[in-house]
Amino acid sequence: HAFSWLDQRADEEAKHVRATWGDEPIRVLTGWPLISGLPLEHIAWFRRHCPAQFAAAERFLFVNDFIGCRLTGQLCMDPSDASITQLMNIAAGDWDERLLEVAGIERRQLSPIQPSGVIVGRITQEAAAATGLPQDTLVVNGAHDQYCAAVGAGVTWPGRVLLSCGTAWVLLTVPENLATGLSSGMAISRHAVEGRWGAIRSLGGVGASLEWLLDHVWGGAGAGKKRERLYDAIDDAAARTPPGAGGVLFLPMAGGHAASYGPAGGGFLNLAISHTRDHLARAIMEGTACELRWAVDEMQATGIEVAELTMVGGAAKSPVWPQIVADILHVPVTVPSLKDAATRGAAILAGVGAGCFSDAEAGFAAWRGPENRLSPTVAHRQFYDERYVQYQATARLMASRAG
Repeated sequence: HAFSWLDQRADEEAKHVRATWGDEPIRVLTGWPLISGLPLEHIAWFRRHCPAQFAAAERFLFVNDFIGCRLTGQLCMDPSDASITQLMNIAAGDWDERLLEVAGIERRQLSPIQPSGVIVGRITQEAAAATGLPQDTLVVNGAHDQYCAAVGAGVTWPGRVLLSCGTAWVLLTVPENLATGLSSGMAISRHAVEGRWGAIRSLGGVGASLEWLLDHVWGGAGAGKKRERLYDAIDDAAARTPPGAGGVLFLPMAGGHAASYGPAGGGFLNLAISHTRDHLARAIMEGTACELRWAVDEMQATGIEVAELTMVGGAAKSPVWPQIVADILHVPVTVPSLKDAATRGAAILAGVGAGCFSDAEAGFAAWRGPENRLSPTVAHRQFYDERYVQYQATARLMASRAG
C-alpha cells in the first residue's frame, strides 16, 4: 500500500485521535495539527481496514527512506520529513512511543532518524545496474522539499522568510526557538540545518488564481509551448496597469481568508464595462499579495520576525509580481537568479555529505549566485495600506454573508 498526503480517507482515525488526545496536545507534541492525510492517521487506518496486510508488514517507509533503501540497502530518515509523519516527538527529535502505540506499530518498523547531510550509503550493484549510476555513488540524507528550498535560498536564520510560489504559496520561517514556533500556531518541523526549527504556513491554491486567468481568459488551455509566452503577456499587462487595477479587487478563489468561508468563495469585485483583462491580471497579483500580507501580519503578531522575504518558484519569475509583494508587505523581497531553490538545497546537502562543504550555510555561501533585491516603493505605501484595509473588510463581509 502507498498513501499520499492528499489521501483523506483516514478522517475517522483523526477524529479518534482528537477525541482521545485533543488537538492542542498533539500539536505541541508533534508540531503539526491533526490532519487526516498524515502517516499517523494513515497507518491507523491501514491497521483497522487491512488487518492481515498490516500484521504482515515488516516496515513502514516514506518516499525518501524507501528510495534510499532501494539504492543503498540502508534505512535512514531525515528530521524534517520525520516531523511531518506526526509520529515524532518534535522536542526530542525521535519517534514517540505513545504515538507509535496509537498507530499500532513498533520503533523497529521505522527508519532511524539521522541529520540531513549525512551519508546513507553507497549505491549497490543491483541499484547501479537498474539506474546506470556508478556503484560507488554516495547517497546522502536529504530533507523535505520546502526545507531543501530553505537551504537553497539561505533561509536558515531567524528573520528571513521563504516564500515558495506554486499552486499553493508556502511561507517558511525560522523561529528563534521551539516555544516561539509553537506559539505562532504554524506547523513546526525540525529544519534541515541541525539545531534549528522551521515553521510553515500554506496558502493553499492561492497561486492557482493566475493559472485560472491564463487558461480561461488568456486562452492558455492547450496552448502547449505558447503557454510561456502567455505568462509574459500577463506580466506585461500587469506592468502597464497602474496600482489599484482600476478599482478591481480580487479575493483568491482557494486558500484565502475569504475563500475559506464556504459559499462566499473568492472572485473579482467592482468590475465595470471599462475594465479589461489587463486589470484582472493586476488585480490577481495585488489580491494574492494582500492575502500574503494578512498571513504575515498574523505571524508577526505571535512573535515571528519577518524582516525580509526570499521569493522562489513560478511567481518569482515574473518581473512584476515580486515588486508588488514588496510594496504591499513593506518588506524587501529577494529573488535569487536560480528560482528552483529546492534543487539547489538538495545539492548543497549532498555536498555536505560528500565533504565539499562544512555545513549547509557554507554550501549556500559558495553557490549563492546573483540575487535581485527589491525594496518597497515608498510612494505606493499609503495607497496600498488603504487597499489592504479594503481587502480585509471585503473578505470579512463575505464571511459574514456566508455564515
